[in-house]
Amino acid sequence: MINLIIYLPLFAALFSLLVHLKIASRARTFGPLCWLYLALCCFMYTDCTLSLPNASVQALTRATFAAQLSAPSIVPFVILYYRRMRNITRQQHPLELMWVIVPVVLFTASGVAYFLSGEEHLVEQQLHAQKYGYSAIAQFSSVPVRLYYMISVVLYRIALTIEALWLAVYIIILAAKEKFRLRNVFRFYFKGDAIKLTGLHTFYLLPAYFLILLRFIFFRDVLFKNTWMAIGYSVLLTFFIVAFAYVALFAQVRTISRKQMRNSWRYNYSNTGKPQVVEQMLDDLLDDAEEDAIKRIQGKLNEDLPIEALRTPLSFVDRSDIAARVFSAVSDSWGENELLVRFQHLMRDEHLFLQPRLSLDDVADKLGTNKFYVSKLVNNAYNLGFPEVINILRVDYAEQYILNHRGAKQDEIARQCGFLSASSFITIFKRVTGVTPKVWMAAKDHSE
Repeated sequence: MINLIIYLPLFAALFSLLVHLKIASRARTFGPLCWLYLALCCFMYTDCTLSLPNASVQALTRATFAAQLSAPSIVPFVILYYRRMRNITRQQHPLELMWVIVPVVLFTASGVAYFLSGEEHLVEQQLHAQKYGYSAIAQFSSVPVRLYYMISVVLYRIALTIEALWLAVYIIILAAKEKFRLRNVFRFYFKGDAIKLTGLHTFYLLPAYFLILLRFIFFRDVLFKNTWMAIGYSVLLTFFIVAFAYVALFAQVRTISRKQMRNSWRYNYSNTGKPQVVEQMLDDLLDDAEEDAIKRIQGKLNEDLPIEALRTPLSFVDRSDIAARVFSAVSDSWGENELLVRFQHLMRDEHLFLQPRLSLDDVADKLGTNKFYVSKLVNNAYNLGFPEVINILRVDYAEQYILNHRGAKQDEIARQCGFLSASSFITIFKRVTGVTPKVWMAAKDHSE
């Protein structure tokens, strides 16, 4: 029974891998996640083998080499997965090549020391290592055997400790950027609020990684000498592995709620394939819906989402080039421009730019991506930064507001058009148009 309990986290990791191979093959996080689970499965197998009291010396040696190839790859794959989930597509950081460099160096060095020592001499090393832990090095008289022990045990654990610290720093920085708080998890589970995927992933990742590192604190078989301790450890680790894998099914979206998590299989899409998947989702829902439900939905659409109004350009005149492109009725085509269409929809139809403190993070949350991608999207589409585009839209809107509200004061115009104050409104208006609002109005009256 104890052997089955020890292998329980391995079964969880293998099951998670098979699930993602089946239903998440089109997600942008598919590659890093599969490699992560392959490394995790390999590491779990070797860790279980090293924990068995009746394992042969040959099995222990094979497990040692396999662990050196798999364990150092876990942290880099986790970070690569986080980057892909946050839609960071710029060139990888050199440190991320650790998933190649560290395992290869450890494996090669251990292999050289292994052949120099000879298999017959390593039997004594394995027995001493299991019995005495880190103090076993004092029992070795052969220099190659000592070298093999230093590489396969001491240097291996030092490398994993460094990677653990690296992951901890990365998570701390990421939590600060994403404004992750534990109370967000509480509100997610008990109040149904939406939560950022990065925060929910972190909530399950850190305990799982802590439990894995706990095995390295005890070199000898401490955790599994007590049956109940082994059960508790394996069940906890299995739970966090499965929970992390389940959350990973939603990696295409930036935020998620408990209600949305019920439809995990529906989020298997890429950025370019999302429209077709969403359309299929609507078709499926319509097929399953009763006639009364369809009528209620139709009434809600007519009330809250007037389709024809969304397709019709607003009747503003004398627009700047940028404003005209944003406010124009872009075609409903899918593909590479789908994110730009959604951005223009937010500005044209929802008037998101009227929010006084609108930031890149706010727009990214609406679009389900990250602020770096939004910034790049705006720069490529308009050759301007995000603040400049928002200011142009606000000034364009202010011009129409002035024409329709001739007696409005400047503080009212500023408030209605998304500016923080009348002074900032005048400054930005002059920067965009070249004249103050009063001069612009006087020129309009003269031309009329």
